Amino acid sequence: MPNDPVSRPLGADVCGAAATYTILLRDFTASVSIAGRPGRPTVHISLELKVSHPGLSFPDDITAVMSYEDIVEDLRRLCAQEAVPGPNYLADQAAALCLAHPKVRQVRVDVELPSLLPDTAGAGVTITRNRDADN
Repeated sequence: MPNDPVSRPLGADVCGAAATYTILLRDFTASVSIAGRPGRPTVHISLELKVSHPGLSFPDDITAVMSYEDIVEDLRRLCAQEAVPGPNYLADQAAALCLAHPKVRQVRVDVELPSLLPDTAGAGVTITRNRDADN
């Protein structure tokens, strides 16, 4: 029976695809040096990571699950760079940093900076990258 959890392979969903879970990291903030922009505006970065599920018995073991602490450290280093070209660069680099972790299957990155326009609060970009697809 395909919908019977007992007959499904360990770590697979009903369709037979590898099971994943989602890690959310919302509103990471840091000051960043943007090329051609005065000062160091505060950037907001949010991530949604689809991560390989370790199996039916979800262990409480940091080595078996994805830790977002490593991602936060990577984001800190990224935002510490001088003269970042812009939010697109930050989003692309953040996605690459996330996908460097083998358990991450897909990442969605939202990057927002304070707007230079008086009638908008912020401006930015959202990208999605998949490990198993050409982007």
